[in-house]
Amino acid sequence: MRLASLLLAAVAALVSTPHLLAQVTLETNSGNSYTGTVVSNDGKSVEIEADGKKLKLPYGSLTPVSQYRLEKAKTGDDAKSQLALAEWCVPRTLYEQARTHFRNALAADATMAEEINAKVVVARKTAANELLARGKLLQAAGNVKEARRVWSLLVKELPLEDAATEARTLLAEDSTQRKQSALSAPKPAAASGARGGDAKADGDVPLRANGEPFSEATRKLFQPVIESYRKMLDDTQEGLAKGGSDGIKEFEKALKEGEKIRRTADGLKPQAAGNEEVTEALDRVDSKLEEAEVDARINLVDCYLMRTSYNQASDVVREGLAKYPKNEQLRMAMNRVTAASADGIGGDWVVRR
Repeated sequence: MRLASLLLAAVAALVSTPHLLAQVTLETNSGNSYTGTVVSNDGKSVEIEADGKKLKLPYGSLTPVSQYRLEKAKTGDDAKSQLALAEWCVPRTLYEQARTHFRNALAADATMAEEINAKVVVARKTAANELLARGKLLQAAGNVKEARRVWSLLVKELPLEDAATEARTLLAEDSTQRKQSALSAPKPAAASGARGGDAKADGDVPLRANGEPFSEATRKLFQPVIESYRKMLDDTQEGLAKGGSDGIKEFEKALKEGEKIRRTADGLKPQAAGNEEVTEALDRVDSKLEEAEVDARINLVDCYLMRTSYNQASDVVREGLAKYPKNEQLRMAMNRVTAASADGIGGDWVVRR
């Protein structure tokens, strides 16, 4: 009887420790990658075995996503365990994962709905404030593109939070500045991140890289491109304002406007022969178009991930990479889609409708 009890206890222990001996690939903050079988994991360090050798890695040396996969592997399916994992994700800015586990918790035990939703409210506010602050830091550091992505994510995912209101204002100011400087050379990082009342004056006359204005003839030649570019930015802003299915339609309209810009620019290429100014203007169009198209595609990807439509999200990125294979934002987006699909994460912050 005693032996039978011990055997049952051993089986129960194995069942209650999900995937402990699973094969896993872990990435460190320094860029190293290790693949092996998890031998032990106490939440502070993990020991893996590969090729007969054991390696112990501190949690602090691992990327947040690697830490998450370890935590997920040893988390039960009951509501309390899923809720604890969701709360573990929030301070590590793993918001997609947090949303998934909040919903899993509610699905596991509907009687905990009040407690779960109360924690979701706190998590939403925490995430919104962190995203707003992160975007400001990125802007101050001159990384305006990434700041724009972070604020756009905030507006799409947490539109009712106070932080989203400020993010909308910041995005609108950024869009206005971009429209006013449609054909101008990029400003230095510090200037591009600054906010002030002189943007319109700077943007009234497009400037070349040497600081001189483009000629009136060149400005007139590229006016249709400038108008389409401004329309493209407006469509993207409308997509952020509307959200949902209507937002997706606006982002798709922005991409169509981008194709119109590309066709118009292609028609102007014969005039660039022997004309340095037109050549520079066409180069500027290529650069501005890539930035605007990538913005629209990243927004579409986020929308599809909130719907857990991984294939659609992947298609959007692949189409972009076919045009801009070296674009780092698109490469990072593909990594996000791949990870989300592998981990089965996504969805919005609404746990109870």
